[in-house]
Amino acid sequence: MNVLLIYLIVLRIVHFVGGTCWLGGAIIFHLFLEPTAKATAPDSRQFMQYFIVRRHYSMFMGISSLLTILSGALLLWHSSSGLDANWITSGPGMVLTFGSMLGIVALGVGFFIIAPTAQRLMGLAQAIQAAGGPPLPEQVSEIHHLETKMSKVGWTEFAMMLVSLLTMAVARYWWF
Repeated sequence: MNVLLIYLIVLRIVHFVGGTCWLGGAIIFHLFLEPTAKATAPDSRQFMQYFIVRRHYSMFMGISSLLTILSGALLLWHSSSGLDANWITSGPGMVLTFGSMLGIVALGVGFFIIAPTAQRLMGLAQAIQAAGGPPLPEQVSEIHHLETKMSKVGWTEFAMMLVSLLTMAVARYWWF
């Protein structure tokens, strides 16, 4: 086996496993954990805080998303012969590039909107716990606002990730 082939195999494995973890984590969160947490609130807040902070869900999603994007960028670079315009404007090139861009935007949404919102939410929960009493009305309002924002933005990110996956799965068949 030559070195280039090993490099490409390793990149594909990292891309596939990272993407599976990233999208799989989003599926489990949005389809199962989030609705369960909402249905059992406020009792679920301690569980969700433990899940996100102590079990490092955010770190897991961040690492898997970064590995997916970085390995995908290297694979795209190789497949397109250095982003050759002829390849990029072919059917498979356009579909794969579109899916890649959606993945990059989803990564940005996760890092620049969802992560800071989750940190603010966890900080607020810790402040309420430290106070030892029930949350103040403005804290309840802010928690509701942050949870609503995270849910809406999270579903948008999830949709981008899903479309990104689907475009990459079928890109080679788009000849136009």
